[in-house]
Amino acid sequence: MKIHFVLIFTAIFALPLLTSFTKIESRMGNAPRTAQQMVAAGYKRYGVEKGTLVFQYTGVSSGTDYIYFDNWGWREAKYSRCTTKLGTFSEETNAVQYLDGESRYIYQPASNKAKYFDSRQAVIIAEKNGTKDLSLYSDEMLRGMGGKQNGKVKIQNIDCDVWNIEAQNVKLFMWKGITMGEESYVSGNLIGRKLMRVELDKNPPAEKLVLPKGAVVEGKK
Repeated sequence: MKIHFVLIFTAIFALPLLTSFTKIESRMGNAPRTAQQMVAAGYKRYGVEKGTLVFQYTGVSSGTDYIYFDNWGWREAKYSRCTTKLGTFSEETNAVQYLDGESRYIYQPASNKAKYFDSRQAVIIAEKNGTKDLSLYSDEMLRGMGGKQNGKVKIQNIDCDVWNIEAQNVKLFMWKGITMGEESYVSGNLIGRKLMRVELDKNPPAEKLVLPKGAVVEGKK
């Protein structure tokens, strides 16, 4: 269940790789770019520059996600605190995912450690599809996952596209490349997130967007 759960809620956040590893290797000689450098090069990850989203987990999960972003989504932090209980299965999550341009970190507050991941796949996707605005490509990415668009729904006064991915029993609510809500069923049990609050075009707290001072980073050369 853990793998299924993570895939659902990071499918859009992580921008999964849709092209060959050889193309990524061709860029490995260059240092990953920062969020500011990505924007200066003309890239956009979302169709809105900055904002804050607050989600509540629903179904067999309880808890919250706080997502802060600026630089058109190239700098982002997702704070997750969640408990999932299903039968004898129980899992607690307390973690933060940071994105800074082409670098990603998963931080565990309990240990004060963060794992580093090279995240240059987004540029490969953009180059392959002839655009620097990845929010325009989110529809194609969802179709590639077997998704079908099925109307619209208003969430927090925002018109969102409804996407069904039947093979995974997943429903996503999308707007400008941002996942505004999810519903998934595992053995008939709902695991979802509901958007409770949204603030757009307003600077999020700067300290929320960077790793805490003193955090131990693993895996970065």
